[in-house]
Amino acid sequence: MRIAICDDDISFTSKLEDIISRECANNGKKTEIDVFFDGETLVKSFESGHRYSMIFLDIEMKKMNGITAARRIRQLDRYTLIIYISSYDDYLKELFEVEPFRFVSKPIQLEQLQRYCAEAIKKIEGMNNLFVYSYNKEEYSVPIKEIVYFESNKRLVDIHMNDGTVRSFYGKLNNLEKEIQKINKHFIRIHQSFLVNYSYIKSMTYSEVVLECKDEEYVLRISEDRRSTVRQKVCEIAGGSQS
Repeated sequence: MRIAICDDDISFTSKLEDIISRECANNGKKTEIDVFFDGETLVKSFESGHRYSMIFLDIEMKKMNGITAARRIRQLDRYTLIIYISSYDDYLKELFEVEPFRFVSKPIQLEQLQRYCAEAIKKIEGMNNLFVYSYNKEEYSVPIKEIVYFESNKRLVDIHMNDGTVRSFYGKLNNLEKEIQKINKHFIRIHQSFLVNYSYIKSMTYSEVVLECKDEEYVLRISEDRRSTVRQKVCEIAGGSQS
């Protein structure tokens, strides 16, 4: 498992590297950890073809901050897990578009970091989980990570994929919501007709969610009776209380 650490505090990165290496070993994972001291160097590594399962990324760095770096990285890699190490309250709006996995505040709480490492490993292991469905007596499967959102369409449920294709099967969104939560808790019911993948949320207003995939945007309405629940769910996922 390849992991990147990016923080301009050299002594801090050394301590963090030791903790992450130990926690990954405790979870049965061999690791290769690369350390970067500014966002620009990290981005250049991605541009040269390097990829990482997860990145521990500081937000406030003097030379290309973590927000800018993550935006560039997301253009090259949609699936690497980004764990921010900073206070994120002032950045929540900007962070939607770079899809962070977790936030760790400084000074680091060891138990929290241990839990997040374990959750990240579990997430990476499950990223290739498949969603299986039937249509016209044939069985099909698609990677859950490639599903942008589900849409109820009369008796059909349409699966909007990240390559722009749409697949369909007979079913009810209420039943699907219960089923998908057993596999992946990062799907959010925003409307009677829409069940969206948190990983593709670019931004959110009080009444709408904007999903983005490969330069395409999908603007979906949040039903009035779900607005409070949707915001709570988004905050829970971003804050790490969902696995």
